[in-house]
Amino acid sequence: MFRKILVGFDGSRHSIKALETAITLAKLHGARVKVVEALPRSYPVELYLEEEIRDKERVIKHKEMIREISRDKGVEVEYEPVRGDPAAVISDVAERENFDLVVVGNRGLRGFRKLVSYSVSSKVVESSRRLVLVVKE
Repeated sequence: MFRKILVGFDGSRHSIKALETAITLAKLHGARVKVVEALPRSYPVELYLEEEIRDKERVIKHKEMIREISRDKGVEVEYEPVRGDPAAVISDVAERENFDLVVVGNRGLRGFRKLVSYSVSSKVVESSRRLVLVVKE
């Protein structure tokens, strides 16, 4: 049923759970998995160099984390960091590359924060034309 699965990733425990779920589904369906991580689009000039270094360190750390998880589960996973808004990046990649399923973690916003802001997973569900699985912890 699924041939291509896209995972939104930010290194949080919610996104790790989403990746593990996607890998399990990929094994069941013989699908390939791609992980996309949204990085901030730009920084103020005075912070640019420092934040670019942090982004590079983050990408290296997350790439290794994903490699470890996928190796332990026996599924090869592609990783791509992309600059932009997380929900837009996930939805755009899913559409452009024709993914069958998008898997994202749920942050579980509660109370006042839930009233005043949408989580990335909510935005992906609303904006994506693809099937979206939101994984709760």
